[in-house]
Amino acid sequence: MNTKTLLNNVATSSNDNAIIVDAKEFLKTLKFVAVAVCKGWRATLKNVHVRVGKDEITLEATDSHILTRVKVAAAVSDELVGRGFVISGKFAKNLSKTPTKHGKELMIKPLFYEDTETTVKVIFLDGNGETFIDDLFGENSYYPEVDRLIPERKDFGFEVQKKELLPILKKLKKTTDAKSNYKVHLEILDNSTVKIDDEEIQQRNLYIKDAYKVRERTGRNFEINFNVKFLVDLVQKCDNREFLKFGFSGTLRPFTISRENGGLGLVCPIRLY
Repeated sequence: MNTKTLLNNVATSSNDNAIIVDAKEFLKTLKFVAVAVCKGWRATLKNVHVRVGKDEITLEATDSHILTRVKVAAAVSDELVGRGFVISGKFAKNLSKTPTKHGKELMIKPLFYEDTETTVKVIFLDGNGETFIDDLFGENSYYPEVDRLIPERKDFGFEVQKKELLPILKKLKKTTDAKSNYKVHLEILDNSTVKIDDEEIQQRNLYIKDAYKVRERTGRNFEINFNVKFLVDLVQKCDNREFLKFGFSGTLRPFTISRENGGLGLVCPIRLY
């Protein structure tokens, strides 16, 4: 049964609005996005925000240090198009632990308080007939606009495969600690080389805007400091053979990690005063 047929059956059997997604794709996406959920006191940012479109949903989260956003194809009830709801971060992480064990399709039914944007609960019915309920107790679906945080331009960029990058990042993480905010230093050198601390990154498709290219191919093109733990958390949720595209627009600007599935990660720099 395809998602449109299943969605029509749901609408016939109950008055609840519903979203139907591929279970594995949605849960892998949720697992990646939930990395950016706030672990501190900022209640609004402790959730994954879901924006509902006509044929897709957008999952996004940020803790103000990192940001994640991915779109997922979906069959959506007309009544839900243009609305938004939240999934609690803790629930999202628990549900997405085993993306391959929830059958083929997943039905998502957000319930709102009367005609408001306050999410009362979100019901998930998986392909095995199991029901999971995220009881939000009237959590407001308001979420800050995050588009403005994403740099529009790219002055530097490169691609690197996850399986090549992650071991290096984990090695570097062991050389630093929480007291230093897990700080590492990335440099682009000689119009050709990318290094993080003393580790050279085996990358491809290096891009340097002409204004920043060095003469005689000798010298530093760009540098940035960042929290390597944040990047480890994002990269390890990506597929092992996936090529990740890094984009930089300035030493004091967040940098982006674009995924092959269209997903986006963002990491803020560490500023040294």
